[in-house]
Amino acid sequence: MDYKAYALMAILLASVASVALVSTANAQTTSVTVQTDNTSYTSGEDITISGTVTNVQEGQPVFIRVNNPLGALARADPVTVAADGTWTYTFPSGGPLMQDSGEYTVQATYRGITEETTFDFEGTGEPDEWIPFMVNINGTEHEVGYKITGGTVEDMTADVALSTLLVSITSTADGTLELQLPRDVMQALSVEGPTGGQDIEYIAFADSIDTIVEDIIPPSDAGAREISIDFEQGTEEIEVVGTWIVPEFGAIAAIVLAVAIVGIIVATARYGKFNSFTPRL
Repeated sequence: MDYKAYALMAILLASVASVALVSTANAQTTSVTVQTDNTSYTSGEDITISGTVTNVQEGQPVFIRVNNPLGALARADPVTVAADGTWTYTFPSGGPLMQDSGEYTVQATYRGITEETTFDFEGTGEPDEWIPFMVNINGTEHEVGYKITGGTVEDMTADVALSTLLVSITSTADGTLELQLPRDVMQALSVEGPTGGQDIEYIAFADSIDTIVEDIIPPSDAGAREISIDFEQGTEEIEVVGTWIVPEFGAIAAIVLAVAIVGIIVATARYGKFNSFTPRL
């Protein structure tokens, strides 16, 4: 009989049991409470969330997550726990991620234990200000503004060859994406290039399905166009197609190219043919 195999199996089972006992003991000795200082708030008011924890571990924060009525993230932060197990977290209501009216859920998590509470919030229904997003186009950062309901914007990239802006989103409900597109970054014109011609409609696709694009305000000679695109819950990518995006050779590249050309002309005049670098006598 192989006693070594039985011994190893017994050690393994004992280890698993001890881990389970430790986890159970931790769950039994750790508790969390959470509450808000009011049951309802309006946009701009401070919201204070507080509570207590037991089985305090030094340096271990309590993690706070606030979800909007659609289940999307409105706020998230780690909060320091005092030695006596108490904690407090205050933040201003409203802002780009907290616009919808309704019941918000607060989750407080400490050492694997989560407790919840709720509060009512009267929001504005839409973002008050454009949220800036820096899009890297050929190594240069360009700012595009956005507002979104029913989800969050995760990333923006540009395809210069196709004059397309790709917006990756996480959508938790039917919503609307609004974009503020600077004219020196992206255009939709009746002629090629960044200037000339008349404004035409942008084309958009939500997960490769064409969708309607509306101008928030009639196009004008302002420095940016503002457009609105509706999307359905579950949408992951929105493509906005125009006629021009910042070209591969920007202003700096054009200057470098011009300097190079002048250098070639000077060298040619001095040395003669391109394939001969013997100075003229």
